[in-house]
Amino acid sequence: MKVIIHNVFVIIGVIISLIVATFLGIFSQDISYYFNEQFPTIKLTTAITIVTFLSIGLYIIILILISILKKTNKVYLIAFVLIGLPISIWSFFVWAMWMG
Repeated sequence: MKVIIHNVFVIIGVIISLIVATFLGIFSQDISYYFNEQFPTIKLTTAITIVTFLSIGLYIIILILISILKKTNKVYLIAFVLIGLPISIWSFFVWAMWMG
């Protein structure tokens, strides 16, 4: 029973982390503009760097969580690759363009 509850919480954590990382990856530019408006001392390049690497870091944490639970379906790994890889590449591309 405890193992099932643990697996359910880890799976829910993976799904929530995937949603948050996807949101941060897609809207990193808008989020950095928002941070710059709210806190003018934060430079735009600093804000987009933080948001971009937070998104990529969450994807890495998701991969680690999936590898810890080897009993999970391959669906989560496939979803991670199909969602996380293109969004991480896009976020890194946007970040690189901002850095000039």
